[in-house]
Amino acid sequence: MIIHILLWAILPSILITIYIAKKDLFPEPNKAIASALALGFLIFIPHTFFFIFLGDLYWEIYDNNLRDAHFINLIESFFQAAFIEESLKFLVFLFFVSKFNAFNEPMDAIVYGVCISLGFSLMETLDWTYIAYTEGGPDQALIEAQSRAWSSNTMHAACGILMGTLLSNAFFQKKNNFLKLILALLIPILLHGFYNFSIGHEAFTLSNILLFLSIGVILFGWRKARERQKLKKMELEDKVISINFFHISSSILINFLLVLLIINLMK
Repeated sequence: MIIHILLWAILPSILITIYIAKKDLFPEPNKAIASALALGFLIFIPHTFFFIFLGDLYWEIYDNNLRDAHFINLIESFFQAAFIEESLKFLVFLFFVSKFNAFNEPMDAIVYGVCISLGFSLMETLDWTYIAYTEGGPDQALIEAQSRAWSSNTMHAACGILMGTLLSNAFFQKKNNFLKLILALLIPILLHGFYNFSIGHEAFTLSNILLFLSIGVILFGWRKARERQKLKKMELEDKVISINFFHISSSILINFLLVLLIINLMK
């Protein structure tokens, strides 16, 4: 039973990553793919440290509003989940993955974006499956793993496609690069936040619509990137900008303020 649970929790993320990597017309090195997946998985480390050392104010706000289920759902969905998790994926991409020698064409940003997201999804699925196992036993753990094999991987993969597409445009196109950097974080935050919010409110029709929208994003984004690849005879393209710390920190700050605005408007 334990092996069955682990297979459901682990294999979907790994198999989707392998499939995406193999479908790339100019495949990335296996080492780079594995590194991006591992970096996504290891996001739990800074995530944990953030809420241990820097989250006192957040937990105070959380504890002071425990009776307001709507507000708690808002901050859990849009801040604790969407903003923090997508920001960490964003930072992993910009500080580590974008430095890979193999990152040399627009499709690469999409491939690596999905790998980072699925690495995080793998960690998250294992975590929630373990919680389900300790609280409800093996049957509940299996249900959790099977559910997340479809839902969590789909949503995170779509966020990876969206982030990767916009980051590829920021790196390889000449216009509105900073705006694209902001949107590369904002749009995944919105998808992730509204999906979690709908789950928290048990608005399962909306959450299913968002999942099917995620599938559409994955298929459309992948097809457009492949069409662009087919027009080329070689892989290498020149990056038109070198994104610096100011660009990154400014885009995260702007998105943080936008998340606060969303929470206040929906409160």
